[in-house]
Amino acid sequence: MYLLVAVVNNDDLLNDIITGWLDIGITAATVLESTDSVQLISETIPIFAGFRSLSSGGMRHNKTIFSAIDDKKLLDLAVEFLKKTCSEIDEPGKGIYFTIPLLDFWKADSKIT
Repeated sequence: MYLLVAVVNNDDLLNDIITGWLDIGITAATVLESTDSVQLISETIPIFAGFRSLSSGGMRHNKTIFSAIDDKKLLDLAVEFLKKTCSEIDEPGKGIYFTIPLLDFWKADSKIT
């Protein structure tokens, strides 16, 4: 079991990624609105305003996608799709992703055994 986390800085990419993942079989993902720390500090402390362009291309908010994936092949397909989708947009700071192995996972609607 793996946790795939992707931070996306473009709403159009987010829609493409979610629908593409649905097409390959990833039916559960959580999307949170997030803010880059450099963006946050550049808006709250005026002296750091020049840093705004260093992070997510000047965007104020990002979308962070979390998905627990139980199959390595499906994880590889999801990452491949994510990379392909993001590489099609020619703009800086489109996002990042990382994966983490999950040692334990339980879904609330699962039966306890």
